[in-house]
Amino acid sequence: MNLYRKRSLRQKLILSSILCLVIPTIITLILSDYTSKKVLKEEAVRTASETLEVIEQYIENRINKMIYVSNFIQFDNEIRSIVMQRRNEHRLNLEPDEIELFESRKKITAKLDNISFPDEKTYITILLPDGTNYTNFPYYEFDPVGLFEEPWFVELPDFPASSTLWVGTHPAYIESERKQNEQFMTLVRTIKTFSSELYGYIIISISESQISRVFSNDRAEGEKLLLTGSGIILSHADKSQIGQPFAHSQALPEGESSSQFIHLNGEQYLVVANKTIYSDWYLLSMTPYDTALGQIHQILRTNVFLQIMFFSAFLIILVYLVRQFTKPIVRLGQIASEVESGNLDVRSRIRGPDEIGRLGRSFDQMLGRIQHMIEQITLEQTLKRKAELKMLQAQINPHFLFNILNSIRMKIWLKGDEENAALISSLAKLLRMTISQKDELVPLQEEVDTTVNYMKLMNFRHHGALKWEINLLEETLDEKVPRFFMQPLIENAIIHGFNQQKGTIRIFSRIAADELAIRIEDDGAGMNTERLNRLKENLKQPIHPERQEDESFSGIGVKNVYDRLRLIYGNRFNIEIESMPGQGTQITLYIPRAKEE
Repeated sequence: MNLYRKRSLRQKLILSSILCLVIPTIITLILSDYTSKKVLKEEAVRTASETLEVIEQYIENRINKMIYVSNFIQFDNEIRSIVMQRRNEHRLNLEPDEIELFESRKKITAKLDNISFPDEKTYITILLPDGTNYTNFPYYEFDPVGLFEEPWFVELPDFPASSTLWVGTHPAYIESERKQNEQFMTLVRTIKTFSSELYGYIIISISESQISRVFSNDRAEGEKLLLTGSGIILSHADKSQIGQPFAHSQALPEGESSSQFIHLNGEQYLVVANKTIYSDWYLLSMTPYDTALGQIHQILRTNVFLQIMFFSAFLIILVYLVRQFTKPIVRLGQIASEVESGNLDVRSRIRGPDEIGRLGRSFDQMLGRIQHMIEQITLEQTLKRKAELKMLQAQINPHFLFNILNSIRMKIWLKGDEENAALISSLAKLLRMTISQKDELVPLQEEVDTTVNYMKLMNFRHHGALKWEINLLEETLDEKVPRFFMQPLIENAIIHGFNQQKGTIRIFSRIAADELAIRIEDDGAGMNTERLNRLKENLKQPIHPERQEDESFSGIGVKNVYDRLRLIYGNRFNIEIESMPGQGTQITLYIPRAKEE
């Protein structure tokens, strides 16, 4: 073990790969016979079950069609009316009108023809106790009165109308089918009133060949048959076995479905049986094990031979590939050592579509981002120092300015000029907010009040051309926001959106999860798609010191507002800008909510 630890990564990979190939190969060869038999049996059971499910779906589809026909007849008002009328006439010993009888027979026959699936030879009979009948087949083929003589007809009068009697397989009563030695599978229902008074019978038959056509007697595919719970064969590809008891009773299922291997006459069979949803019928498949799986055994033996044959060749290729794959890893190790020594300019230059190539590319990108972050941090510190210097310069004797403005306001107000006094008050508040250094963050209400004071001054300048609407939700009024971030956006809308003409500014606020969403929109000239995309791209550009030159608050612009909020909140801050020519501009700022200490 110590010798293994002292080896290089490349040698460890080669040795481990050889062990991982040799040991599983030996174990596979030893256990292949045992495991292959288990897997092949499971595969044989699955294949047989899937085949049986397909056959069962086909049979259920045929039976469903027969039930559909019986339900249609049972609940068709016109058919029931004709049948009941004829039954009542018979009870009163009234002779039916021949023309009326002909018309009623014509109507019912037309309905039966429409629902009889003629391509599948469905024979439908409505038989009344007095012998009156309606069919979808000609009378020269068979007189339905003969059905009264069938042995299964005896139990019908007491059979509930809501139940279905499956007669099973019996000799065909249609002449053309009898000549072809066909058997019939028949469904019988009664037509009764709510008081269980019998009015007639519904007999629906199909040829047994419609069921057995999906069976096959091919030995490789196995033997398929349909039989009753008592073991009587209902349908089989071999017509001679229909109606006979199933010879291999030990293969019959004990429950609704089963799959088992049994021995018959010295040969192993796979027997899969499923109970159908109708009556007590079972679908059964018997497949000789050796016949079904002989080809799979041959494939397994071939695979084992190929494993042994190509093992040596694969081993040589593996050693070569491991050496090639580990070259980039060795190179990355060397680069990591240089970075550890403090050299951030070195790059691995490893590229490729695989994991090693992506690792080399990510490693180089990581080094580039580290350098960029160092430069960005240095730049941010420089900008912060410049901002602090600007604020200090702006604070020169602020009380003198405030006192002078307030004195002028009071003098004007005493003379009765309240409008101009209000303007001077707005100017004083705006200057106080502009040069104040007391708090970096202020309540949203205070920031909006400052913005309103600014708009009042601009309104004075433009002779009342500007209007504004403030819609702030109450729960947002105390949310902390950076001082003086709205004014540049308002000024931008007045200068570029309204072109210093008339217009309306609207300000909205709401709480969105852990963010404060503030929307500022105008109804000005708007921007086309090209100009809007150029503005968005400009926002993504890095922060440069030359953009932070000493300017008055009227020249900051959208970009500097964005950069300022990015410096404060980082990637948690986001902005959305929407605009269309002639429909104004909408700016939505998502500011992270300040957490209370």
